[in-house]
Amino acid sequence: MNRLYLVSNSIGNDLDLPPRTKQLLEEADWILGEEQRTTSTLLKKLGISKPFDLLNEHTSRNEMDEIGMKLAMTKRTCLISDSGSPGLEDPGKWLVPLAWEMGVEVRSAPGPTALVSALTSSGFATSPFLFLGFLPREEKEREKTLKQYLGLGITLAFYETPYRAKHCLETLAKILPNDRMIFLALGISFAHETSFRGTAKEVQKKFPQGMKLPPVFVIEEKKERHKR
Repeated sequence: MNRLYLVSNSIGNDLDLPPRTKQLLEEADWILGEEQRTTSTLLKKLGISKPFDLLNEHTSRNEMDEIGMKLAMTKRTCLISDSGSPGLEDPGKWLVPLAWEMGVEVRSAPGPTALVSALTSSGFATSPFLFLGFLPREEKEREKTLKQYLGLGITLAFYETPYRAKHCLETLAKILPNDRMIFLALGISFAHETSFRGTAKEVQKKFPQGMKLPPVFVIEEKKERHKR
């Protein structure tokens, strides 16, 4: 049976790269990467000289159809994202259901994910929790989405771009009650990794200006208030 392997990349520190990543990429009949420069640099570091194709937000519907047809005819396809595990808020989320539709078995080569690293480092409840992906860009829509899920009372986690982290903090400081803390991790496993824990207003005051590292936000679960 033809297979699609979801191959994990590091999320900042090259030492986090799973050893199996090199093996799978060496054995691959076809490699799909997210960005030209990142994929090319990774293959070069691993000493792998192979052509690859791209799958990203610029991939058209017709190109996706072509990828699906090639996937169905290729014994070993490896998908690798720019960082972390493919399929988690990256173009892999489009490829996996297509693979199953084309009769291609999907296997995952586990590795680091910024989501789990931030969640377990936060000290907040990890079960249950809800992952929101990326929030809307517009402030009103972002605020509306957060309010919708805050009502569930469980731990929330989401990604943001380095350029919108400051604006997201402003929204959280505006709508979050002071009895519900947040955890913000910047650049997990990078050399300059930084994290903050406290109320949204406290974290907002400490937020380093000009630091453009990938952020992950975690919002504390709503604590039960026991009646006396």
